Amino acid sequence: FLGWLGGAAARDDVRTAKYAQPWAVPPPGMHGPLARSSFSMLRPTDNLRADHALVTRALRALRAVGTHVRAGGTFPVDDTATLLRFLREFVLAVHVPKENELVCPAVAMRASDEAAHLVGELMRVQEEVAELTHCLVLFWEPLGELTAAERDGFATTIDALADRLLRLQRLEESELFPICDDVVPADDQLDWVARFAQLERDRGSRRDWSTRIEAIAKRWAA
Repeated sequence: FLGWLGGAAARDDVRTAKYAQPWAVPPPGMHGPLARSSFSMLRPTDNLRADHALVTRALRALRAVGTHVRAGGTFPVDDTATLLRFLREFVLAVHVPKENELVCPAVAMRASDEAAHLVGELMRVQEEVAELTHCLVLFWEPLGELTAAERDGFATTIDALADRLLRLQRLEESELFPICDDVVPADDQLDWVARFAQLERDRGSRRDWSTRIEAIAKRWAA
């Protein structure tokens, strides 16, 4: 497993060039800068950035849990269970589908070949995040006292997961989202707002999770 982590880390090199196609005229449905400005309060990318802010809070708490366990502290079963449920039930089941079902296909279809490659790389890292999350689930309710090796493995897996997820968020916010706002017509994005809301109604919203995550984050604040 640790060998797999090392191989995944070596592959984790997403290119960060300028990916958007240069538009000679504003794309259909997006009538220049004023249209983007008037649409800014409803941009789906703003919704995704808000998700990222909550994910970052959860990852900071999870990393603190890993540090505590690695140092020999009592395994915090309840907080770990809640954080892992958040990763599975919100990050993987709500946030990632927002990106993969709507944003990524639209960017891959409308932007440059380099942008399409970026989308593929981001989706590959998302798969690694899902696999690492599954690995952590194996630790969250230990049958007995963890050995030193198990404690280190738990914390190492948390670090690998957090590193990938935070880097994924940075790349999305610095590369993917600006491309999306530039090349996807505002009229198309308006439909995404409703579809995002439906996903959260069906599977759990950021608001539902926020109180629980904030409480845990405060308990594990440095």
